[in-house]
Amino acid sequence: MEVSIKLHPKFKDKIGTDQLKIPIDEDETVDTLLMKISRRYPRLVEIMLDPTTGELRETQSILLNGRRIRGIHTKLKHKDEISVLPPEEK
Repeated sequence: MEVSIKLHPKFKDKIGTDQLKIPIDEDETVDTLLMKISRRYPRLVEIMLDPTTGELRETQSILLNGRRIRGIHTKLKHKDEISVLPPEEK
C-alpha cells in the first residue's frame, strides 16, 4: 500500500523534489505519515507542523484527494493523493 504526495513547487528548492510516493500500513494516519517523511525530509515537516502542539500550523493546508483535512489524525487508504500547499501568508 502507498500514497502519493504532491508538494507545491515552492517546496522543491527546500527538499529537492515536489512528488513523493510513501508506503503506508493499514490504519495509517496523516500524522504517522508525517513521522515517516520527517526521517528523510525533516525540513518539510518543520515547515508544516507547529513545534509546540505537533499539529498543523494554522497557515498550512493539506488536501486529501482534493479535500482539506481537518486534522492530522485523518486516516489514509491505499492510493490516496495528498497535496501539500505552501503556508499562507498572514
